[in-house]
Amino acid sequence: MAAPKLSERRVSQRYALSRENTSGHAVFEKSIALPLQDISYGGFSVSIDKPEHESLIDTLPRTSDVEIIMLGVGTVGRAIRVFESKQRLGYAFCHDTASVLIFLRRFIEFMRLGEHLSPVDKAVLKPPYDSSEWLCFRGDGPTDIVLRQSKTTKNTVEEAMIKYREKETYRSTELRNGKIFTQIHSDSSNTQQMGGASQESSINEDLLRKSICLLLGYQQACTEAHQPLLSSLVQVIQKTLFSGAQSR
Repeated sequence: MAAPKLSERRVSQRYALSRENTSGHAVFEKSIALPLQDISYGGFSVSIDKPEHESLIDTLPRTSDVEIIMLGVGTVGRAIRVFESKQRLGYAFCHDTASVLIFLRRFIEFMRLGEHLSPVDKAVLKPPYDSSEWLCFRGDGPTDIVLRQSKTTKNTVEEAMIKYREKETYRSTELRNGKIFTQIHSDSSNTQQMGGASQESSINEDLLRKSICLLLGYQQACTEAHQPLLSSLVQVIQKTLFSGAQSR
């Protein structure tokens, strides 16, 4: 397949990935793993984060087979380098097959949903969610993110729920008492009713990944004041996701 034209390379919205706890990697030559800075249907960029990687601009072929790993799962495709600097390399996907697009849809569609969340006016919320320690966001779907900030530790989330609709069910990730739970609801119960259904006996990793993507998506659009709280919650959920993967 011919390389993508310059005008086609940045048609897709790119989403920044978590820097505090890396959400993804691109693996070149089956052994060179570089952290993803951003991802889109059209391409991605990676950080050159180690001194020994500085020579990659000269040694990596411009068109490479690459494994894209997102939140612990991956797929292999081909990409052409379209940008380079001392700190970053940018690539456009060569979509020879649909496999990369299908893989990316699992993540990017939820980032897109998260990007379009908006704060809920305190005037329409019921106690306790109308207090200053709670932050509530809503978007299409419906999709909801509800956070309770710690009164004693800055930029720390004490309690949270991320809820969205998929395949005629409502799915949620909750942080309660320092632990992460996942739930699948069969009804349209109030999305701000914390703990309204019994959690699953085991963590649903797909649900965790999509919840993280909702948070990453909202980080593209939220105010600077909310960024640290969202980042801290991303880290908590990722820790649960990766600890579960390592225990298998």
